[in-house]
Amino acid sequence: MPPPAPCLSRPSCRTLLCSGVAFLLMSLLSFLTPGRTLENQALDAAYRLRPHRPPSKGLLIVAIDEPSLQEIHLPWPWPRQLHAALVERLRAAGARLIIFDLLFSEPSPDPEGDRQLASAMLRAGNVLLAETYEVIDEPQFSRRLLVQPVEPLRRAAWGLALSMVTPDEDGVVRRFCSTLGGRPTLPALAVQFCLGPTPFPSGPALIDFVGPPRSLEIVSYYQLLDADNPFPMARVKDRVVWVGRVMEAHDPLRKSADALYTPFFAASGQLMAGVEVQAHICHTLLGGTPGRELPSYARVAWYFALFLAAGLGFSRLTPAGGLAILAGAIVMLGGTSLMVFMGWRYWLPPVLPSMGLTLVWAGNALSQYLVELREKRWLRHAFSRYLSPRVIELLAGDHLRLDLGGEEMEVTVLFADLAGFTALSEEMPPPELVRTLNEFLTPMTRIILEYEGTLDKYIGDCIMALWGAPLPLRDHAVLACRAALRMEEEFRLLQVGWRIRGLTRLEVRLGIHSGLVVAGNVGSHERLDYTVLGDTVNLAARLETVNKVYGTHIIISQATRQQLPDTFLVRELDRVQVRGREGPVTIYELLTRVSPGTAPPLWLDRFAAGRQAFLNRDWQHAADLFQEVLALKRGDRPARLFLERCQEYLASPPAADWDGLYVVEGK
Repeated sequence: MPPPAPCLSRPSCRTLLCSGVAFLLMSLLSFLTPGRTLENQALDAAYRLRPHRPPSKGLLIVAIDEPSLQEIHLPWPWPRQLHAALVERLRAAGARLIIFDLLFSEPSPDPEGDRQLASAMLRAGNVLLAETYEVIDEPQFSRRLLVQPVEPLRRAAWGLALSMVTPDEDGVVRRFCSTLGGRPTLPALAVQFCLGPTPFPSGPALIDFVGPPRSLEIVSYYQLLDADNPFPMARVKDRVVWVGRVMEAHDPLRKSADALYTPFFAASGQLMAGVEVQAHICHTLLGGTPGRELPSYARVAWYFALFLAAGLGFSRLTPAGGLAILAGAIVMLGGTSLMVFMGWRYWLPPVLPSMGLTLVWAGNALSQYLVELREKRWLRHAFSRYLSPRVIELLAGDHLRLDLGGEEMEVTVLFADLAGFTALSEEMPPPELVRTLNEFLTPMTRIILEYEGTLDKYIGDCIMALWGAPLPLRDHAVLACRAALRMEEEFRLLQVGWRIRGLTRLEVRLGIHSGLVVAGNVGSHERLDYTVLGDTVNLAARLETVNKVYGTHIIISQATRQQLPDTFLVRELDRVQVRGREGPVTIYELLTRVSPGTAPPLWLDRFAAGRQAFLNRDWQHAADLFQEVLALKRGDRPARLFLERCQEYLASPPAADWDGLYVVEGK
């Protein structure tokens, strides 16, 4: 198990860290211009996606437009007698309210024009005039002046109100206020005229736009005064009439306050006239449909709950699984915001929450990656001397196998012992003893790892290794036997140098058995040892010692033999019963590897025939065959052992129930 990890590796810490960072950043960004601009752009998209509605029947815009300038043939500003005539026509047609979104702050060059307009307004009794604030910025001070119509017109008007809108920081008009600087705006005063005292939103509210520019009914100014083509004045009756400039959005006018950017500009490329914006605000207030937004305190609370829940969820998911959830959450946020805005004119900003969720996911994914990288680095370092590089890489991708506990697996276990080392240690100086032991363990361990084995432990001068754990290997028996043959070859090379130093009594003995084991970490949470337990381990250890009886170097069990292909040359040695195990086991000597189809040597056939004669109690014939083996393969220890047994049984035959089983004494 990896050593104690920093807070980043614990899901609870990752949750708090990632969620906290996302919460702080998104909350701060929601109060700054870049964050508000992003949310406003999403709001613009919602405005454009919302279906357009029929124009309000209670509003009419009288446009001072290009056709009117051409038809009237007078330079701007027009004589105020012309506006007086318009007021008279609208009064006669039964207009409910007449609103001039024009600033009459300068006296007319012809005083008679002011007098006529004032008289017409008095007779109508329902004319609102515009006023505005003018801000003067000086190096030492700044002041705001209220600019109102000239005195005669101011006295004749039913009311005065501010003709001002407040674009957002990006210059787009989306919101309105009913009062500015303590004074009502034109739409607010118009609604009070029509409906009486009316409660208005206390702060900025969203304009309930009917649609893009020209969505409200507009008639050219000149049409109401054209005697040759009389306008159907019935269309004016009981309507709130707005009078103002509605010019085409040519480049010079884009710099004028009479043309404003709205959420529809990105799609249509058209600015909306200031008087048309005022009429949309009036429509919003008359219909009681101002759009609402999530208050700042609720928005911050929403961020906190959302990011904390996301952190808890993402910390328990893989990065890929979290990415799928993230994509679904972003789609859901956007869809919910759009549906709520369309249905209830309530705006739930989706952009910053989506960015925050992405940040939480990215933080969790990055921290998981860093933790896994750290664990893999630890695994490579901790197991580089015990496992092959391939096994380490596989284990690094499945580090849960290092948890405390075990699982049943099929493996092949190998024990390798340096015979004669114990006796040597009694007469050899300690430094030389350690040197000799390291000379044996180093190449043996290298071969084990080279053949994808796992070094389980060193037991003095004995090595325990296994194949098939901690990760399964389909050919674990083959790999173990290939490693054993290589270890025997390497040991012969070691013996050359040792003989020069006078170490002639050292031999290597290997025992191999395949079967089921319980593999896993054994120990405590503070210290673990990865190992395998079970009868398979015990039998492999016993087979290593059985080599002493037969004078062999590598003994394998029948379970291992059955998993080897014909390219391994083996000979059946005996049926034995080892200490601590009731059942017999057939053992084999692992000799070498051969090419497919290679015929076995003659001495091996003679040994097999001798074994069969031995089991058939034909002691003399068996002895003759073993003599042939010794003639063909001088010094063959198993053949000499069976020859001695045959001679013993010729002199004193075993009991009638003898079945050839040999009981190995000792450990």
